[in-house]
Amino acid sequence: MSKLPDSALVYILKGLAVPLSEANVKLSFKPGLFFNDLEKISAKKRQSLKNSYYKAIKSKLIELDDQGFPRLTSKGRKKFQLYEPKKLSNSAKLMVVFDIPEDERHKRRHLRTLLKELYFNKIQQSVWVSSYDCKDYLAAEIKNYNLQKYVFVYEADQLKIV
Repeated sequence: MSKLPDSALVYILKGLAVPLSEANVKLSFKPGLFFNDLEKISAKKRQSLKNSYYKAIKSKLIELDDQGFPRLTSKGRKKFQLYEPKKLSNSAKLMVVFDIPEDERHKRRHLRTLLKELYFNKIQQSVWVSSYDCKDYLAAEIKNYNLQKYVFVYEADQLKIV
């Protein structure tokens, strides 16, 4: 688990805005854990959380949709620059090869979902290739989930065999 931010507002915005961030995954699949984290962040607990929520609305970082659910505004999205990988030059490719043990299958599922989000194509179950340069982001995620001994990233060219 990564370190929680100091601000409840930052955590809420990450939960709403940054796909596959720890906050977003918790908010989507385990909201109880998300709100537990919010309480840990906040010293004054609920009142501070309520203040952060209303501050985000007042600052136009979030707005309520027709059904009353909070949604990130364009201003809120700008606060969190979503990662958009750039194409690699020429015919270069990034290749990710991994062998993550079964007892850490949740990390394997997370990695596969991340690879799909980063425009990787599956060659085999644990071999993925992309034309996009996302080395730094991928390395940070691998380190964040402590997968360095299971995941290998290569930059290569495909050989044309005639």
